[in-house]
Amino acid sequence: MLFPKYGKERKVIHEILWFGRYRVLSEIGQGAGSTTYLVRHQRLGEYRAVKRISKQAEFAWQIREADILNHLKHPQIPTVYDIEEDDEYYYIVEEYAEGESLEAVMLQSSFITLDFIYHTIAEVADILEYLHRIKPKPLIYQDLKAEHVIIGKGGVKLIDFGIASFLDETGEKFQNFGTPEFCAPEKSRYGKISLQTDIYSLGKLLEKLILSSADEKSQGLMHIADKATRAEEAERYLTIAQFKSALIQQMQFSENPVYQKHLLRKIIVAGSQPRVGATHFAISLTTYLNQQKVKTVYQEKTPYKTMQKLIQSGGFAEEDGLYRRGNFVGIPKYGEGVSVQLPIDAIEVLDYGRDIAQAALVKADMFVLVLGSRKWEQDESYLAYEKVKGSENLVLVCNYGDSRLAKRYAADWKERVYCFPLDAEPFCLTKEKERLFGGMLAKRKGGRENNPFKSHWNRRKYPGKRRDTFSSRIGKLYDQRLR
Repeated sequence: MLFPKYGKERKVIHEILWFGRYRVLSEIGQGAGSTTYLVRHQRLGEYRAVKRISKQAEFAWQIREADILNHLKHPQIPTVYDIEEDDEYYYIVEEYAEGESLEAVMLQSSFITLDFIYHTIAEVADILEYLHRIKPKPLIYQDLKAEHVIIGKGGVKLIDFGIASFLDETGEKFQNFGTPEFCAPEKSRYGKISLQTDIYSLGKLLEKLILSSADEKSQGLMHIADKATRAEEAERYLTIAQFKSALIQQMQFSENPVYQKHLLRKIIVAGSQPRVGATHFAISLTTYLNQQKVKTVYQEKTPYKTMQKLIQSGGFAEEDGLYRRGNFVGIPKYGEGVSVQLPIDAIEVLDYGRDIAQAALVKADMFVLVLGSRKWEQDESYLAYEKVKGSENLVLVCNYGDSRLAKRYAADWKERVYCFPLDAEPFCLTKEKERLFGGMLAKRKGGRENNPFKSHWNRRKYPGKRRDTFSSRIGKLYDQRLR
């Protein structure tokens, strides 16, 4: 078990030997009817933590913690080595490793950076997810708080499983204890627990870290804490996996300045006429965003079932109604009565084909109109622009790499017009497409500019900045802090 190296002063104890092998060194924690001690195994020379529990009836139930821990096999949960007893007490001998409680760390706000919050909460979420997946019944921890999260050189450990309970068929818990500040309303009022009970406490822990942080960027995580701590269970994240997905998504946006100012949630793509390349563009954009580690799902909204034809040609893997091919993830048009669950916090790319009127009715963070550049397509392009000009978040794209016509459109409409390169394979990303999408998203400012007619009517050259992914760097946090 991990206990804080700093914080509450330890009570030093001399010359006490338990059961002929555990030399008691100090008292390191107290609870209702129990006290925890740091001891050293005389023969092995190793440190242990011993929780001594009173045999009085109102406290004796705590011995069940040993049975629970004995069934758990996780590197971030303490191991039980032994159980002893005498006339007055039970003794649970557990793993010990030095570290600091999160409660103690939070007193030093300079440590509470955005990266620290993400790394800590993600590790705690991993532990809770492990507990919730135990078979045949999930284990609900019930007592999550900063005092029980220990930060050590090996990362996070979760201690004190004294009131953890296996979930039964009715969702009732074993003991109705816990810390009011972190306790879900349904638990404190009705003595009821579920997976959402731990999710609520995790949200409260996240909220407490954000409020303790001197890093203004940490406020970007508050919407996750707010959703996790909703009063109604059904309005929270349904699983720890959903919570983690939202956390990762937010961090990806925070790490990538392309999406940081105005978070994309919904992108509409429509074409000025049939076969102008709207579907091709939408598939390519979806592939690009997923390649950039921004979770995105294409949705077919046209009646032509183009995606179903592509699926039939092969090369796709299906999972819960979602079809994957490389970095592309999409949903074909299934028809009435079929619903597919989107991944939590995924960007939606909605392909409306030539149905501009319907596309214009949908509120979106970006409305892309794909324009034709062949001679017989130009009149339709002008008519299409007249229908949507003034639309919020409008982005104009001229297809087939015709920079001459893109320049003409831009001059006539006093609008920025991007030029999509001549391209044969929507699922593959060329350097030209990457520069186009990167530049298009970087220039987006949540609306059109006052004077958009500038010298970038076609794609510009934006240096391809390749960064290490966030996940490749978060592991360095603790090593840097604890040196």
